[in-house]
Amino acid sequence: MQSSGSRLRRPSARTVLILYLSCSACTSWRPDTLTPQAVVQSHPLSLRVTYTDSSSVVIKSPQLQGDTIVGPDSKMTKVRVPLDSVLLTETRHGDAGKSLLAVLGVAAAAFAVAAVAFVISCNQTNCMNMHR
Repeated sequence: MQSSGSRLRRPSARTVLILYLSCSACTSWRPDTLTPQAVVQSHPLSLRVTYTDSSSVVIKSPQLQGDTIVGPDSKMTKVRVPLDSVLLTETRHGDAGKSLLAVLGVAAAAFAVAAVAFVISCNQTNCMNMHR
């Protein structure tokens, strides 16, 4: 039997969701300096391919099959992109600065909500009324 002091507290689903949304949104597409073949061989989770006609598609878990990049798009439709029609490839990269600002923003908002709740509660119960 574990004592209550030795148990680790599990984070609530709301806390996990807020942190996930705060941090997952702090990414951006960045152009790759490597060849499209080398980028695909580095196994990115997703790859944005810009065609020579300037249209683009995002491919999830791209793979190289001969001279073609293949994988599902956001609608899970299989996409085939010949390497000779690729103008640019981009991969997602995290941004530590944006992530830090998002976490601080969420913490500041939580503090503000708690402070407002405290003030409302005190106004209703006169907890800050000091008699001398």
